[in-house]
Amino acid sequence: MITLEKKLGGCLVVAVMCVIFAGCTTSSQPIGQPEAKDSDTELASSESARMVSPTYELAELIERFEKDYMTGEQKASLAAAKTEWLNLKESGHTRWGSENWMKDPDYYKSLNTSELVEECFSRAIFKNEMAIYNEPWFGLESLRIFHNGFAELFRREDLWKGILHLYEHLSSKLTREADLMQIVTVSGHFDELRKLYILSPLKEQVKGRERIFLAANLRVLKRFQWYLGNYDPERLGTGGSPGFFREPCSVALVALMLAKQLDPRRYLQIEPAITRVRWTKEQNPADLRSFINLVVTSLNGFVSEDDIKNFHDHAKGFKPSS
Repeated sequence: MITLEKKLGGCLVVAVMCVIFAGCTTSSQPIGQPEAKDSDTELASSESARMVSPTYELAELIERFEKDYMTGEQKASLAAAKTEWLNLKESGHTRWGSENWMKDPDYYKSLNTSELVEECFSRAIFKNEMAIYNEPWFGLESLRIFHNGFAELFRREDLWKGILHLYEHLSSKLTREADLMQIVTVSGHFDELRKLYILSPLKEQVKGRERIFLAANLRVLKRFQWYLGNYDPERLGTGGSPGFFREPCSVALVALMLAKQLDPRRYLQIEPAITRVRWTKEQNPADLRSFINLVVTSLNGFVSEDDIKNFHDHAKGFKPSS
């Protein structure tokens, strides 16, 4: 575990980053979640053992996607941070050692959007930067200011197509042959991508395209599902861990949020069984795989074969970079 403290915009930001095991621990009764009940779907009998809910952030994600939520005070705080960061950049300040590898803005402008997302997400910068801040708009603004590639990506009108391509691109890296660093980076990006759904400009670009994005997130969940049944713990050197834990839960939350937008009545029918799930504090890959199975099965029928084909057409519609 790495604890990182930054003084930014006059505010002390404390970020606790769990590199491999970012467990989702909460109280036994998360806000907006029903009381856990004794059933076959629960993984422990004692109340003290049922302390982890894989859906504890679901209600907040739905609310923030459906509504504007920045207060005047938050907007002022972000504006102050932006001014400070722009002044730092103008004075020559860089981030992430980017003076050694980041290219000029014109280079990123020359890339098509699929090439651009591959370039931007080839390093762990996105997952790390978005995890630092309590509110995601600070991470987004930091990326815009200090990374020429992300600055270009987040201004594109076809950002949504690039993110669809990114889902397919990152999924292809969840393989038995991947080393631990690759698995940690890829799963971390998937974890933090959920935050873009509550931020401009992706939030606006997703609306009206919920079906294709649900198809994309289901594709990723099924890839995690496959990986959990096929990874080689000896190759990873993790003592049995797949190299992640809570990260696929974020993909599941996005899928559930999108399903609610598409069919609210049916969503209310499947939601209780999913949000009742509680895990023991120990991070058991079998529990994670069971949860993914439940979500994928529950969302069966929310997207059609045409939606899936539409996703693949957009995700692979660009010429991939070599």
